[in-house]
Amino acid sequence: MKYFYHGSNIPGITQLEARSILHNTEEKVVYLTDCLPYALFYIWDAEHNGYSGKHVTGWVKNGMAYYEEQFPEQLKTFYQGVTGSLYSIHDHSDIKPVEGRDNLYYCPVGISVSKAEQIPDIYEELLKYEAEGLLTVLRYNDQSIERQKELTDLIAGAIRKASFYVDNQEHREFMKRYFRKAWEIAESNR
Repeated sequence: MKYFYHGSNIPGITQLEARSILHNTEEKVVYLTDCLPYALFYIWDAEHNGYSGKHVTGWVKNGMAYYEEQFPEQLKTFYQGVTGSLYSIHDHSDIKPVEGRDNLYYCPVGISVSKAEQIPDIYEELLKYEAEGLLTVLRYNDQSIERQKELTDLIAGAIRKASFYVDNQEHREFMKRYFRKAWEIAESNR
């Protein structure tokens, strides 16, 4: 039987509710994936990371989950010591693929959880999938100097485009804390 997965830092969910907005629409949906390591990226602990939004730099291509760090030790920083739940959902006729996104699905209605697994440390679990060849981590420190600069410049550009998050103090502090070099570059190019 085919399963879909949903990661959350909220334990004990028995029914996933359609609360997210489907890309480029106003429709509320539940996002799902059939790539288990990818689901783990979405177990985000706002208290641990100091940000209630999610900063997930992962994707799936040809069934392989990828995670690209945008600063040194990003994966470890965001996920080490974080606990969460991995929810499995049986295949259902209401589950549809997200257009243009490999291994990403949505359901426009609430859907029952088939089983739940508590993950004590998301980082350690991700390392297991990496060792099994089911996850590729593009570590910042392993990138070329050119790619590191490109990543930092991309974030600096996003900071400028967002006007330094003046309307969102929490996001502003998150970016200043974790993306120091990009923040400095953005400020020097004001």
